[in-house]
This record gives sequence, C-alpha cells and structure tokens, in this order.
Amino acid sequence: MRSGRRLLLRALAAPILLGACVSAGAIDYQVHGYAAQGFVYTDDNNFFGKSSDGSFDYYEAGLNASVQVHPKLMFAAQAAIRDAGISDDGALRLDYALADYRFLEEVDTTLGVRAGKVKNPLGFYNETRDVVFTRPSILLPVGYSDNQNQRSLVFTAPGAQLYGTKLWGRHEFSATGTYGSDHDVRHSDERLLLNLQVGGQPLPFDLHIQDSWNAQIMDSIDGGRWQFAVSRFFGRFDLRTPQLYQIAGRFDVTITLVSARFNTEKFSITAEYGTAPNKNRVTVGGIQALRTSTTSDGGYLQGEYRINPSWGAFARVEANYLDRSDRSGRAFVAANPGTDRASRSYRSIVAGASWRYGEHWGVWGEYHWIDGTVLLQRLENPQPVADHWSLIMLMAGYKF
Repeated sequence: MRSGRRLLLRALAAPILLGACVSAGAIDYQVHGYAAQGFVYTDDNNFFGKSSDGSFDYYEAGLNASVQVHPKLMFAAQAAIRDAGISDDGALRLDYALADYRFLEEVDTTLGVRAGKVKNPLGFYNETRDVVFTRPSILLPVGYSDNQNQRSLVFTAPGAQLYGTKLWGRHEFSATGTYGSDHDVRHSDERLLLNLQVGGQPLPFDLHIQDSWNAQIMDSIDGGRWQFAVSRFFGRFDLRTPQLYQIAGRFDVTITLVSARFNTEKFSITAEYGTAPNKNRVTVGGIQALRTSTTSDGGYLQGEYRINPSWGAFARVEANYLDRSDRSGRAFVAANPGTDRASRSYRSIVAGASWRYGEHWGVWGEYHWIDGTVLLQRLENPQPVADHWSLIMLMAGYKF
C-alpha cells in the first residue's frame, strides 16, 4: 500500500505544485484527498481476500484537483488506488480527468458539456462510489456490483457528456447523456469477466469495449425531499484471441436502473430496481458456437437514520437473480448438471452504523446475512463452501 501511495503522490505532485504557485486571485482551484482501510470477515467463503481468516486486503485512496480557469470552464482529475481482494489490484489509475464547459447558466436553466474521462450517472450512487464518505454503506447495494468489478467498467468512461438542469415550480429536472469512445478493458479486469479455456488451460484473449453510452433523467422535488430517476447503460464488448485459435465473440450488456428516494432531516428511504439483459455470441473459425440471451434483475429497499451529526445507522434488504425467468435456478441446473442453484441468486439482510469525528475522520461497520453465492468471485472461491453465509465489514477513513 505504501508504494501505491507514493505513486499516487508522484502522479499528482506536478499539478498540485503548479496550482499552489498560481495566485488565488488569478485562478480558483481545489485539492482534496481521501484514504480508507477496511477489514472483512466471513464465517464461510472468501470476499475481498481470504476473509474466512479475516482480511485487510481492502483499501482505497485518492487525490483529486479541480481548477476553474474561467467562469464557464473547469478542469478536474482524480488519481486513485483501490485494492479489494481479487476484484481490484491496488494499481494506480486515473479515475477521471475532464474538461467541463457550461455554455448556458441562468437562474432556472443550465446546459453544459464535459469531455475526457467522465463519470457516468447510474442510479443514485455510481458517481460518488469512489469515496466511502459519500456512499450509503461500505458495500454498495445490489445493482452496483462492487465485487464483480462493475466500478471499473461503469464508474467512468472516455468520451463526451452533455448535461443540463431545468427548474420548474417545485421540480428540478436534470438530464445527462454520455457517449463512450472505444477502449480496452484492463487485463486485471478481463479475468474477472470471462473464463476462457482450451483443454483445461487458460486461453490468451483481449476484451475491447467497442461502443458504450449512458443516460439518466432525474426529477428532484421540493429541494430533494423526493427524488426519482431512470438510468441506462449500454456496453458492447468484443472478444479477441490470437489468430491461432480463431475465437471471436460479442457481448452486449444493458443496465436499466429505476430509482426513488424520500428524504427528511433525520431519515431517508431509498429503493432501486434494475434489469440487465445480456446477449452473448461466440464463433470458432467463423462458425457460431454459442448464442445466449438472458436478463438478470435485482433490487433493494434501504432506510437510513441520522441520529445526530456524528452517528448514523442504516438497514437494507436486497435480492439479485442472474436469470429473472428462472429465479429458482432449477432450469439452469437441469441444463448444466453439476452446477448449484445457489450460484444463480442471492438475497441478503444488511445493517450497519457509522461514526464521524469532525469533518475529516469516519468509521463504518456493517453486517450482511446472505443466502446465495452470486456476490462471490470464482477466483477467490473455486468451490464455495456455503450457500448461507455472513459477512462483517469494518472501515476507517480520512479525507481533507
């Protein structure tokens, strides 16, 4: 972790020193950072490392800066490291880096465009999932797939983004649309998404996102007392192998998330439901070898209570099914002898609490009772040892 932090500091040292040398009267800039260390324990199975023995293999840190060079133009970037067992490797990465130009800004209307590596609005939490201080819990609810590495795939995308807001009576409408340019999937992520073997041996391959887009429409009523949103993400993944194997594939993934939230001073109630159709096509030597189409779905209901400025608590129920037309998993097991129905779904009850010390420090703890093994990574659990299992997560963090 120390070496990763050194790389992080080196990556941003130049822009920070440059910003520090510029007169505050000439340019408006901000620099912020965060770091958090987690602990994970499971009574069975492994999650974010060898958690059945207790795992500290979960931490995250980042440094970000924004520079307002003109009333209408801002630049922002963040470098980060994140380690989460097999799900993330702790390597330094550029989380986002963008230019934001707001060409219309009136009392009731704004319109702007961002370009670079931009954040994707998806549900209520995708844009703020990088910092534990801005998440509702250490582990995000179903639909955000923290352990399936969805963070790396949908948190940001290189491309262009158009956004706008409109005030109309009690309503504040906002809309965002993003077109993502072609880019390669990180090699550390490929093995989590696809298990490709020939004769029991791993096959070299590359995954490329050929086309992706993201859109969200949100209505915030009475200053955010009520919030409703519909979000959609689409990504087309191309599989490429060396010419020797002549294997090619295309995987279309669509995520649609419907979100609703009610806020008061003391508590919030949030619910989200999502579907994810997947269309998979694989050819070998130009001949179709696989063609499947399934739709997974899932949702949650969550309550948060703010006891005082320092203490908070939450509870959540959630469920996820890999095939909503076969939620029991019986049809899948019948077609694939030797598989387990528990690998096709999960249901969980989650409860937790948080404590903030001033504006810089925070501590979080939560307990998950889980039925099913969808949350588990196969590389950490070649053979899950329990269908019913429990997860305890603790995290301490600092931000400035």
